Amino acid sequence: GSATSMAVGYVTVNWDLYGELALGIFSAMDAGSLLLMHFSDNIWACYAGYLAFKACYMLLITIAMFQIAVSLSVERYALMFGFNNFVALVIQTIITVVVVDSKGLGLDISTQFLIYGSYFTFIAGVFLIRSIYTVISIKCR
Repeated sequence: GSATSMAVGYVTVNWDLYGELALGIFSAMDAGSLLLMHFSDNIWACYAGYLAFKACYMLLITIAMFQIAVSLSVERYALMFGFNNFVALVIQTIITVVVVDSKGLGLDISTQFLIYGSYFTFIAGVFLIRSIYTVISIKCR
């Protein structure tokens, strides 16, 4: 995860144009690795899926933070990233209570991978549709 995050700084990409596309692609890779863990009975495939998920997720977070930071002034970094972390923690807690906790759905591990894989598939779809629209609208100008 750290190696992929550090690699972002050395890649020359027009992040304004292709940032959301990268978020969509890495969200799709996260979804694929989670769905691999759901549908596979092979422990080594699950370990490989987990490693792929963590690497792509760290890269996804790095790109998302970079996309947010570009549009902020230095005085607002702490407020924005603190607020983002707070909202992420609230959403993670809600999803955990609903999916994992016995007071919620209390799903087994394999079904949780399916739920989280579906969640990342939805996110990937949103990012990919938005990025395709952005790229096409900029290229057509």
